[in-house]
Order: sequence, then C-alpha cells, then structure tokens
Amino acid sequence: MRILSVLVALVTLQQSQPLVPRPVLKLIVEHPALAPYLHPELPGRVPLVVSDHLLEPGVTPSKFGQPLQIVPDHEVGTRPHLQIVRFELNGSHAKAVVAYTVEGLQAVFDLRRDANG
Repeated sequence: MRILSVLVALVTLQQSQPLVPRPVLKLIVEHPALAPYLHPELPGRVPLVVSDHLLEPGVTPSKFGQPLQIVPDHEVGTRPHLQIVRFELNGSHAKAVVAYTVEGLQAVFDLRRDANG
C-alpha cells in the first residue's frame, strides 16, 4: 500500500508541471536559431519528429511543408527528435529548454508575451 501512495504522489507532482502550448511549439520550431540543426536534406529528418514530453494537446504545427510528427516520449527511441526538456511559465514570460540530441543541441528559448499576444 505504501508504494501505491508514493506513486500517486509522483503522478500528482508531474501533473503540476506546466505543459507547452502548441502555439509555443510553433514559435520554437520556426525560430531561425534552430534551422541550421534540423537538416531536412538528411534521411529521417522530415517530417520533424517531436516527443510529446511536456507537450499540451492541440493543433499540430507544420515544418518543411508537413505536420510535425508528435510521438509518445517512450516510443521515440533513437530516432532524431526534438524534445522539450523543461518548461517554466511565469505570467507573461515562459522559458523552454529544448534538446535535439542527434545534433548535440540544447537550446533555451525565452518567450515573452507582448501587447499583441
């Protein structure tokens, strides 16, 4: 019984982690700083695979003319994929840490909401 209580507590803690809204994911995958690492000319890079880790459900953005392929985190394996490692939300400011391991990339995106949303 004690183990079950601990598991329930861990699930509750994980749910309090803010999730990345799909519009934020769109901003990240379209950011010019990420472009040199994506290499759409290489096999297995299109469509861009994105782990669902910390990702909110919603409309899937596109990259390279195709919808992103959102894959459960436990199923991505060794395929090239983008993963949201950490996401913090504080009022109109958000910070996302993104990894693209196949390129050895870990990028930090500081996002701020302006008057236009």
